[in-house]
Amino acid sequence: MKAVIKIIHAFEKISNTGFRGRCVQKFLYGLLKIIHPRAKRIDDNLKLVYPNHDKAWRKKMRSEIYKQFAWTITELLALQRDHSQVFEWVKKVEGIEIFDDVIKNKRGAIYLACHFGNWELLGSWYAQYAKKHGHELSSMYQEIHDPDFNEYIHEMRLRSSMKLLPKDLSIPKLTRLLKNGENIAILNDVSGSTKMIVPFLGHNATNISGPAVLSLLSGVPIIPVGIFRIKPFEHVIKVFEPLEIPDKSLNHEERVKKLVIESNDALAKIILSRPELWFWLHNRWKNVNL
Repeated sequence: MKAVIKIIHAFEKISNTGFRGRCVQKFLYGLLKIIHPRAKRIDDNLKLVYPNHDKAWRKKMRSEIYKQFAWTITELLALQRDHSQVFEWVKKVEGIEIFDDVIKNKRGAIYLACHFGNWELLGSWYAQYAKKHGHELSSMYQEIHDPDFNEYIHEMRLRSSMKLLPKDLSIPKLTRLLKNGENIAILNDVSGSTKMIVPFLGHNATNISGPAVLSLLSGVPIIPVGIFRIKPFEHVIKVFEPLEIPDKSLNHEERVKKLVIESNDALAKIILSRPELWFWLHNRWKNVNL
């Protein structure tokens, strides 16, 4: 894998927002179309969520998914030259007053995002924006099996001013951090515990209940957020209203389940608005008999 990291660093040196960046994207896009990684998984996921669309539509959508993912990689490669570029690339932040309120009052918050658009760019923008105003962003992470690539991702996020929190950090510790004003970003569109089965994009799936549990224990809001590519190196960030905290008349398990459903619905609205920007390569509906 060290050889791959060397290649990545070589691409970092030539990637930019101009002609060279377009060349890198065309190369990556062409490579993805030749290799077509997880093509069957993408097709099966699209067939599940969009049952009324035909094979030709799914093939066209898969090509667009690869194209957008190639731009995501290209942007991240170019970003490594200077992470402050995010302030040029993010053209607008809808709902920025929600960010500002959290920062101004040094409140804890759970930012709920998904593998949509350039999610790493989203984290980089907010981490640097918060730092300018005396606040910080922590990102939950899961170790990648390959140590070299794992180290590369860690360094990339640290350079963007993010703090990193291991995924296996205990609930009590995370709760204390949130109560003390920590802002924690969580990508919440992956498969989770089989004990929490609720719909995602209209179909039953295993889900991560951590954000819901943490919100209820700490009293901090869950704030959905997404980043939308308008065109290469131009993005709009949308910050949505905090999710409604379930009524205390329900028991804890019922409140968690209700908040997980609300979280899934919030992410679904983001994904369905621009499906080509989501990472359809993931086996989101595994372990569930559909």
